Amino acid sequence: MSQKVCITGANRGLGLGFTEHYLKAGGRVVAVARRVRDCLPLRVLGQKYPEQLLCVDADITDDAARIRLKKVLDQEPLAVLINNAGVLLDRQADFQKISLDVLRRSFEVNVIGSVAITQLALGALKNGTKPTVAMISSLMASLEDNSSGGSYAYRSSKAALNMVNRSLAVDFPWLLTITLHPGWVQTDMGGAHAPTTIEESVLGLSKVISELKKEDSGSFKNYRGQTLPW
Repeated sequence: MSQKVCITGANRGLGLGFTEHYLKAGGRVVAVARRVRDCLPLRVLGQKYPEQLLCVDADITDDAARIRLKKVLDQEPLAVLINNAGVLLDRQADFQKISLDVLRRSFEVNVIGSVAITQLALGALKNGTKPTVAMISSLMASLEDNSSGGSYAYRSSKAALNMVNRSLAVDFPWLLTITLHPGWVQTDMGGAHAPTTIEESVLGLSKVISELKKEDSGSFKNYRGQTLPW
């Protein structure tokens, strides 16, 4: 594998797991993260795969940082963009007490950031082979599955991301696009008691991404490849 993959939120959790997975598979990875210099695992991977890994220090919500990233991506075709960067800031917050700043920040990162990165990557993707955009979402974005309430900022922002995915599939028929539920994973967000390891989730998600077909574009699946309810 020599395809180029761009991964946001690559400094930890699923993003770091994706980065290591694609490097091991022989891919070339653009790893996007804030404060790359403070991330020892990325530095170690850079030493191990110096010809394959390019780290870009960028906050996906910052205009200047996105311009720098676009210059990097425009240098050659891009096969896969994984919009992994995201935040969960409210968990089970009481609706009457939810901070509007938390709501704004959730949409800024989970929706606006992903939209902006996808916009700037479209040119490189169009020149790639089987161009694919994967949005890391959550089953918590499902209206049908929501029987416990709460998490207003996280749920609504990820549901909005799902809608972005659907519209992309309609408006860009040359592009494969999908939103993915990684499972309840042992990350900083999921916690140590989550049943799914990062390796298991990434292996499943990358398999789903690699096996995407035209009829899958715009869909919502989990890391096992099962279609999820909207």
